[in-house]
Amino acid sequence: MAEPNTQHSLRSLLCTEERDFLIRNNGEHVPILELVGKTVCLCFSADWCYQCREFTPKLIQFYNDLKSRGEELEIVFISSDQDTESFQEYFGSMPWLALPYGDQKANYLERHFEIEGIPTLIVLGSDGKTLQTEAVELVMDHGVELYPFTKEKLDELKAKEEAIRAAQTLESLLVSDERDFVITNSGGKVPVSELTGKTVGLYFSAHWFTPCRRFTPELVQVYNKLKENGEAFEIVFLSSDKDQEAFEEYYASMPWLALPFGDKVKKDLSRYFSIEVIPSLVIVGPDGKTVTTDASDIISVHGAKAYPFTDARLVELEKEMEVAAEKYPKETKNDLHEHSLNLIQRKSYICDGCREEGSAWSLYCKECDFDLHPDCALKDNQSDENEKQ
Repeated sequence: MAEPNTQHSLRSLLCTEERDFLIRNNGEHVPILELVGKTVCLCFSADWCYQCREFTPKLIQFYNDLKSRGEELEIVFISSDQDTESFQEYFGSMPWLALPYGDQKANYLERHFEIEGIPTLIVLGSDGKTLQTEAVELVMDHGVELYPFTKEKLDELKAKEEAIRAAQTLESLLVSDERDFVITNSGGKVPVSELTGKTVGLYFSAHWFTPCRRFTPELVQVYNKLKENGEAFEIVFLSSDKDQEAFEEYYASMPWLALPFGDKVKKDLSRYFSIEVIPSLVIVGPDGKTVTTDASDIISVHGAKAYPFTDARLVELEKEMEVAAEKYPKETKNDLHEHSLNLIQRKSYICDGCREEGSAWSLYCKECDFDLHPDCALKDNQSDENEKQ
C-alpha cells in the first residue's frame, strides 16, 4: 500500500479529460474543485462484501457527526460492485460523493494506492498529502476522536489508550453504566466486584462456529479441573451468537459466567483486545491487568497445567517439555501403525492408541494423520520387551 505523506493533486487523482466532477446519489454533479482544501477520504467498498456492509453504517455515523460539527470533510466512494444496479443500491445509502460507476479512475486509484482488500479508507489531508492508508480500523476504534487523522492526533490517542490500559481493572472492563454484574446460566446475577482478585478468562465464542464448539468442551475440562484444585479462577462468556435462543442453547453447555446477550461491552472489548478470530480466550490477572490474549492456543497445548497463564509459567512448561522430549524416541515403529512415527510438537490431538486427548508431543505419521502419545508408545515398547524376556 502507498506510503503516507505522499503529495497528491485532487485533480490528478479524481479528474479525467471528460469529467471534472463527482456525483451524489441523487444524480447531482459536484465539481472536484469544491473539495480542494478539505480532508478527503477515499472509500474503496462494495455491496457484495460483508465487511464493507458492516463498516458502512459506522462510517456514515462518523461522517454525519463530523459534518454536524462543521468539519471540512468529504468522502468519495470508489466502487468494486459487480453491476450498475448493485452500485446504485449501495450508493443510495451513502450521504457522500462517488466516482461514477465503471469510471476509469477507479482502477487507477486501486493501483496507485496498492489496494489489497476492501473496505479500505485512504485519508488525504487538506494539503493533498496522504495522512492514512489503513483508516478503517482507526475509525472503528476511535470514531470522531480520530479527526483530523494527523500523526499528532494519533499520538494523542495512543497516549490516552496507554493510560487507560495502565489503569485497567476487571471492573473497568466489564462494568457499564447500565450493568455492574455478570450472569449465570440459571438466571442469577453475580456482581463483577466479586471477581476482583481472581484470574478471569474472557471467552469470545459462538455456537454457529465449529472451531468454537470443538474448543468449548476442552475449556470446560480445564475450568472444572482448576475449580477442583481450588484455584481462584473464573470465566466470563462473551457471545458472538446471532440471537438470544442460540446464545442460551450454547451457554447451557458452559459452567461459568457470561455477559447478557447483546451487551454493548462485548463489542467494546472485542475492539479493545483486537479480537479478530474466535474462539479467543483473554486472561486477566488478579491485579486486573491483561496476562495474555492467546490463552485458547496455550490451553490447546498445555491444558490446565498452563494456569495461571503467565509468561513465567509458560517458560516453566517449555522447559518441562524439553526435558520430557529427551526420554522420547525421535522416531519409532509401533505395532499399532504400519509406518514409522516421528516425534513432533502438536497443539492437541486424540491418541489413536488409548483414545485419550493429548497435547505438546506426539509420535506422528503425517501420511496417515496418526497420533500416538509418546508415553503410550513407550509403554507398548516396554510391554514388547517384557514379552521377549
